[in-house]
Amino acid sequence: MSAGSRHRATTGPGRSPAGRVLVFAAAALMTAAVAGLAATPSAAGADVTASTEVITQPGQLAPLQSGGSATPYGVVLPANASCPGDTAHQAYHVFSYLVPKGVSPAAVSFKDGIPSRYFGFISYGSYYGAINTAEGTGQVVGIPASFTWTRLTPKDLFPDGQKTATWDGGIACADTHGVVTNYWNSEIVFTASATDPGGFTWRVVHSAATSSGDIWLGIGVALIAMAVIFGLLALLLSRRNRSEGPQWPNRPAPGMPAPAAPGAPGDRPTVHEVQHAGH
Repeated sequence: MSAGSRHRATTGPGRSPAGRVLVFAAAALMTAAVAGLAATPSAAGADVTASTEVITQPGQLAPLQSGGSATPYGVVLPANASCPGDTAHQAYHVFSYLVPKGVSPAAVSFKDGIPSRYFGFISYGSYYGAINTAEGTGQVVGIPASFTWTRLTPKDLFPDGQKTATWDGGIACADTHGVVTNYWNSEIVFTASATDPGGFTWRVVHSAATSSGDIWLGIGVALIAMAVIFGLLALLLSRRNRSEGPQWPNRPAPGMPAPAAPGAPGDRPTVHEVQHAGH
């Protein structure tokens, strides 16, 4: 390696404190972006839109926070909640679901008019599902004033013998193939109870649902931040190169004596050398 190469190797972008900070920050942002991509829903659920519903007092707008196995409750969706299409023209229907926390409602098929797995909401003794939307708008209409958990048992809710379990329950739209397109969710914690007639109690956890759009928004912010970091790094390197000037190939390594400049005394023969040459 030449002396000039050795010099340049000691002044690279990762050698200065500022350069190291920028490089490490860029690497961290890249890692975050990759992790976000890994957490993005698969293609099968990429277009599913998630939102929240409110568990209420039956027939009211007042939220209901908790209850026992026989406590009735209501469900209120956001204003103008609707499916992507209506029943009359696009064959969309409205269903209910109840799945363990961590299982996406989009993983449930409603092709046969009932959930392909797990449970749903019960109203007046029957499963609430395969309900028509409003014609033309696809709006979700006709939600019963009262639901109940009385059809569930501790064995249903705690299959592995736990004392508590978190489930996601709500209202969903599904297309003509029974594929979920959007849903409104509540997070519900069920707890085993020796004093409750049905063997359990429940409470609502208020948490915002996350849609695929939210995930992509986070990834986009990370990528923009990466672009800013790399831009600052490029600016830093440009200023450093201008301030240091050109790196001459024959520049000596640290600790080596510099060669004499052309015409310097070290390049001229001494008097002794001239006299010796005359002889």
